[in-house]
Amino acid sequence: MRIVFYNHTGLVSGAEKMLLLSIANLPRDVAEVILVCPEEGSLQSEAIALGIPTYTCRPILARFTYNPVLLVVYLWSIVRALYEVRNTFISLSPDILQANTVRAGIVASLATMGTRMRIIWHSHDILPAHALTTLVRLLAHSSRRIQVVACSKAAAYSLRPFTSKGVSVNVIHNGIEAAKFRGKPDVRKAKREEMGLRPASFAVGIIGQVTRRKGHLGLIRAFADLQSAIPEAVLLIIGAPLFHKDHEYLAVLEQEVAALQLGEKVRFLGQRSDIPALMQALDLIVLNSDVEPFALVLIEAMMTGKPVIATDCGGPPEIIHHGVDGEIVAVGDRPALVSAMIRLARNPRLREQYGKAAICCVELKFSSEQYISKWCDQYRRIITSTHPTSGSTEVASENLEMQAGVRK
Repeated sequence: MRIVFYNHTGLVSGAEKMLLLSIANLPRDVAEVILVCPEEGSLQSEAIALGIPTYTCRPILARFTYNPVLLVVYLWSIVRALYEVRNTFISLSPDILQANTVRAGIVASLATMGTRMRIIWHSHDILPAHALTTLVRLLAHSSRRIQVVACSKAAAYSLRPFTSKGVSVNVIHNGIEAAKFRGKPDVRKAKREEMGLRPASFAVGIIGQVTRRKGHLGLIRAFADLQSAIPEAVLLIIGAPLFHKDHEYLAVLEQEVAALQLGEKVRFLGQRSDIPALMQALDLIVLNSDVEPFALVLIEAMMTGKPVIATDCGGPPEIIHHGVDGEIVAVGDRPALVSAMIRLARNPRLREQYGKAAICCVELKFSSEQYISKWCDQYRRIITSTHPTSGSTEVASENLEMQAGVRK
């Protein structure tokens, strides 16, 4: 079968990591894979390096907003993309068109109206409360040719229409290539020495995009309380701003560190390519998000055998078994977060217990093999269903003026 993956951005974040995992590992005797995405960022070049035919499209800048000027700009961004990607999709004639985000799903569904093309919305989002999200949900469930797959039950729940009667949203939890994250004692020692971490240092890490919903500011304030109780504690902030006003947020974090006089106790490491090794150098990994559709970084951290603390912000409770392989605290509950960090700092046996259980959890539920197998099953169900097929369309297509793997 021919599967065309469509992504609304070329920047690589969690959703794009899962797209790359799919296109790299889908069996070629099952699927012929093609990628359509914007030129910006590294997604296109990484796909080409994997030998995947790649086509360029416009980026989609849309976000949910009540600002009327921005709303017009975002809607125009979608409209401009529709005609171009419609021609691309029709010319490629996929058996399945897989939109890798909700924004990609909106564009893919509108661009293929009047055709019989099968579409998958792969949702990595928890839709916010907004007037437009009602329209998005209705569009997602507007046709039998559209199937919705979410990365978690939390993400699936946010895509429900007014009633769930007769509506199916499948859940396929994200997966990782476990071998990349297995802990190695020599790696931990070398990385800590490289970063100047003393053997007695209790290293806490937060890993991921620097943006407000990730809760870095709240963690810095909680860390100040932890540092008072555990003077040898250090906090490593790993990641960088990617979108919109995230650089302003980074400046706020730096100002807060200075105001709390944390000095060298908090380090901003920026974007890194050695995440598995950095995870192994840490003693505790914290996810302090306000909203998290899944939290890929959690299963990566758990596979290294590190204890994790996460907020009950969507996907994490579907990953962590509280008190077994990690701990869950309420969003915004700073005393609970501080208490959990202090308890783990003072109890290395509990950290080891959580780490061992976490490895078993990831191997059992979140391996890349299981992830790919579930997607292959999903594709077979769609192809063998009685729903309309995608290959034939009811509109004429124009020739593509590009070659696979060559930017327009």
